[in-house]
Amino acid sequence: MNLLRIAFVACNKNPQRFMQDPSFIYRCENMALALQVAGHQTKLLHYTQLRGSEHYDVVIFHRPSYRFGFSWLLHRLRKRGTIVLADVDDLIFDVKYSGVSPGVVNQLVSVQQTEKMFKANAKALAQFDMLTTSTPPLADKLQRQYPSTNILLLPNTVHYSWYQHNTTETKDTRYLTYFPGTRSHDRDFASIAAPLSEFLHQNPDIQLHITGVLNCTLTCRPQQLVQHDKQPFDLYSQHVARSWINLAPLEATEFNQHKSALKAIEASYFNAPTIATPIPDMHRLSHCGAILVTQDNQWFEQLSKLTDNDYYQQQNRQLRQRLLNTANIEQQAERLIQFVATT
Repeated sequence: MNLLRIAFVACNKNPQRFMQDPSFIYRCENMALALQVAGHQTKLLHYTQLRGSEHYDVVIFHRPSYRFGFSWLLHRLRKRGTIVLADVDDLIFDVKYSGVSPGVVNQLVSVQQTEKMFKANAKALAQFDMLTTSTPPLADKLQRQYPSTNILLLPNTVHYSWYQHNTTETKDTRYLTYFPGTRSHDRDFASIAAPLSEFLHQNPDIQLHITGVLNCTLTCRPQQLVQHDKQPFDLYSQHVARSWINLAPLEATEFNQHKSALKAIEASYFNAPTIATPIPDMHRLSHCGAILVTQDNQWFEQLSKLTDNDYYQQQNRQLRQRLLNTANIEQQAERLIQFVATT
């Protein structure tokens, strides 16, 4: 195998903050770390830093959005023999779904703004003949919208930097955890507020720790709800590691059906099961930490069952190893190199 020089290019608006974007961290930085271990050279940069005169064997654009000079840049890269492809990990390219975007649903951005963004994303993706994506529903949508494009499914995995963490320590406290990530999950969390309030009422020794931006209404004792600010990624794992049971509720929307099971991946690495809405990517983890619930009353039932120590131990026995057999970034890095070499 020839060793390659590969650039991962962030296309978000703020050049100063692209390395703080969780999506870029998982889709690009994580892959870059695994590729480096395999001997390849990698570089992480923002779109505004990319020069058509630089030589790369492969350039991967993360969530590209069409803008002035975009086609010219791709042409110049291709002329130098560079393989160009794009990665997209959310349903942000089909304008008919703009109304169910979390930003719109949570009233953070208008439908008109979202439609404009989706159109720009779709126009950018049309410039590529190779795409990578994170979930089977996204791969299906992309293939329908771009039927002549080669598409590789690269599911999300544990972040390579987390391998250094000790995950065998005993958890002396019973913390429920919820990690909203972005500020567009108020409605997702509200969907389980009632059963969660009842569970906390019946279990006064259990706390809920929320890490990230969330407006929530829970009926519980004040000491049972602990809210932490959003954490930089290098500190984030410390919060995940405290989890006893993790929560991953999602509203039943078309957008959410295409999302990744990252929250279950993160918790499972630290040997904590995740009670989750059964989106397709969560089914991939049903044997390694994701406990899928289909009805509202099952949230309370599953939480209650997990308070039984024997049942809990059964759920998380060798959980980390089972996860790594399913969500391994080194395996996905090999698949990416094969895709580039054979397409």
